[in-house]
Amino acid sequence: MGLPAFTRTIHFRISGLFLLMLAIVAGGFWFWLNATIFSPDLAEEESEWYENQAEGQLDTLAGDLGKAWTIPPQRDRLLVRFGEQVGKYDAEVIAFDARGVNLSSSSPDSLMITVPVVDPQLLADMARPEWDYSSYPVPDNIDAYENRIFEVDPILTVTGHDSLVIGYLAASYRPLTIGIEELEGGERAIGYQAILLILVYAALSGLVIMTWMSRRIRHLSSGVKEFAEGNLARRVPDSSADEIGALGGHFNRMAGRLEEMVEELQRKELFQRQLIANISHDLRTPMASMKGYAETLSMQAEQLSAEDRDRYLAIITANLSHLDNLIDHMLTLSRFESGQTVFQMEDFPLAELADSVIMRCEPLAADRGITLHLDCPEPCEAMVHADPLQIAQVLQNLIENGIKFNREGGQVTVRLEPAGNQEVQLAVTDTGMGIAPEDLPHIFERFFTGDKSRQRSNNQGLASVRQHLGQSSGLGLAIAAKIVAGHQGELKVESALGQGTTFRFKLAATSAEDALQAES
Repeated sequence: MGLPAFTRTIHFRISGLFLLMLAIVAGGFWFWLNATIFSPDLAEEESEWYENQAEGQLDTLAGDLGKAWTIPPQRDRLLVRFGEQVGKYDAEVIAFDARGVNLSSSSPDSLMITVPVVDPQLLADMARPEWDYSSYPVPDNIDAYENRIFEVDPILTVTGHDSLVIGYLAASYRPLTIGIEELEGGERAIGYQAILLILVYAALSGLVIMTWMSRRIRHLSSGVKEFAEGNLARRVPDSSADEIGALGGHFNRMAGRLEEMVEELQRKELFQRQLIANISHDLRTPMASMKGYAETLSMQAEQLSAEDRDRYLAIITANLSHLDNLIDHMLTLSRFESGQTVFQMEDFPLAELADSVIMRCEPLAADRGITLHLDCPEPCEAMVHADPLQIAQVLQNLIENGIKFNREGGQVTVRLEPAGNQEVQLAVTDTGMGIAPEDLPHIFERFFTGDKSRQRSNNQGLASVRQHLGQSSGLGLAIAAKIVAGHQGELKVESALGQGTTFRFKLAATSAEDALQAES
């Protein structure tokens, strides 16, 4: 049969360890009392010195000090040497001057500090033969230095035929840990009781502390368990500044990051579902159109005129181009989402790039009667540091967007101008129908196509068929925003219904000299 469950708790283990250590300390303290306090007070050699030798040696030392009184180094050496001889007897000696000031001692580093001065009249009284050294001159403090003196000898100097007292030599016991009175009679029992109470108090205090600590740990464990079972909003107390509070704070931060990651995964899962639905819709429309025209060509080829056949084939070709463009955009966006896109940064003239993109878009603009214009107020030699292929993609997406949603005979303007802080701003402005205010916050979202009125579609004529860009996928602006963000910039939009739309972003500028140096 195994041990009870509570024996495996941290409360039980910490408490058991504390009680074991307490028992070891109590046992050691008891043996120490028996070996020291409760042992005979004086060994035989020590008793012999106090009873028969101390008085004579102290008298001799007092005489020697009288001769060396005016030579402090010699006086100090006499006391230290004597202290080394009697240290094994737990004796200490101090030389006081006639005012009771401590001049030298056998332990200069301790006695000079703890006993700086003694009443000179008391020293004079204690130097008399009739003084009772078993009395207590300072009854209020049993461990006072004056109560531990067992011999005082006057230090004399001879002046003519007279002897003059110039100081006193005092010998004392070292301080006792426990007073003698506590070791006699009923007071000894009081000492035992005090020790027992201290031990019991320490045990109870330790148990209370362990209970408090284990309670906090149980709360932490409960919170972690609940979080592990799926409650991602669960947090633990972390207001305390100690280690347990710090652990709770670390757990809460980790839980917060995990919760954010789970929410992000849920958002991505929702996006994947929406992506599949949008792709299905965007693929179904052109495929249905192609299927209808293909069936018409197959079943009524002989009844159709050459002009109608050409128009139907052009419509099928336009839908195929749209599908190809849609798939290319989706692949591009997926590379951005997965972080697989690598920018090839270099220095190049932005005006030349903008001009080449405008020329590429002119056939599309001509079908709608849209004018494309490059506006460069400053000299058009501005150099930027960016990926030219990616920036060309942004420009093409914005210009095509301006053509797609413009009015007949409208204009799309690409404007370059310095923006300060070593930057060049590029703006693409159209004179089209504009964007509704409620749609502005969403135009850079994937598959967002805005107001359906903006999805212009005209099936009349070959020119309208070539305008296949009117079939918006809602991916062009999302890709453009990703590319600009990859250049540490932000694609911004300003629009008003019926007045047109402006997209603008900034690129890092560089001088022609810097570009030449980079090439060299």
